[in-house]
Amino acid sequence: MHTDNAHDLASFKQSDMRSLSSETNILALTQQTHKLHFEFVPLKRSLKFMAQGQSICITNKIKTHQRAQQFIFSKPINLFLGRRLYQFSDLSSQGINEPISLAELFVQYPQRRLIVSDQISYGDKLDQQITKLPEQNKIVRRGASHVQGILDMFSERRGEYALFYPLEMSARQWQESTVSYTVAGIEPYLLGRLMCVNNPETRQFIKKVNKQIDTLNQDGALLRAHLKYYHSDFHQDVTRFVTAEFLAPH
Repeated sequence: MHTDNAHDLASFKQSDMRSLSSETNILALTQQTHKLHFEFVPLKRSLKFMAQGQSICITNKIKTHQRAQQFIFSKPINLFLGRRLYQFSDLSSQGINEPISLAELFVQYPQRRLIVSDQISYGDKLDQQITKLPEQNKIVRRGASHVQGILDMFSERRGEYALFYPLEMSARQWQESTVSYTVAGIEPYLLGRLMCVNNPETRQFIKKVNKQIDTLNQDGALLRAHLKYYHSDFHQDVTRFVTAEFLAPH
């Protein structure tokens, strides 16, 4: 089992539920943990191993159309409210209107830059917007530990903008010094799943995991795990989204 999040790796190895990501995955894998070996592996290396046919699964992956052609996915394990565009509040926001078009933003402010990671998908629609941006308006953060890496680069003001989930920012002490914006065309939430090589072994594994996920949804354990980590301001939306997605056929 691969993860490119060092904090999650420590949680998985110690069965320590310290974040929404780690808690939901531990709950989903609780019947399988004695059989699993967790490793910290950057996504690009994981994909290389998977292309060689190794029986690998990766945690917290978005099910895009392209990926669905190559890999198999579990049912949803966690739900992250959609990314927002963050900037420090002392940076001028004159003329910026929500929802923001990234293309229009950088026409208006051509000298500013967006910090992005080359290790992850931001979702189909946001990936398309980022790809179309001029290279001079992007700072690409390469390498593993992409979440902490982007947070560190943003805190150091290496770029003017970064895209974060509300959960990622809630763990920092920047709330008073940053402002955030909704981005045009972006889904209100993203679903994290296990993404696995498609072979008989992993198909059987995913079948067992999905059965455990069904049990968790029936007794409300996954919803309770989400509400534990989201601020109460988000509870109504999170409850509505989790109920709609996790109880739907997949």
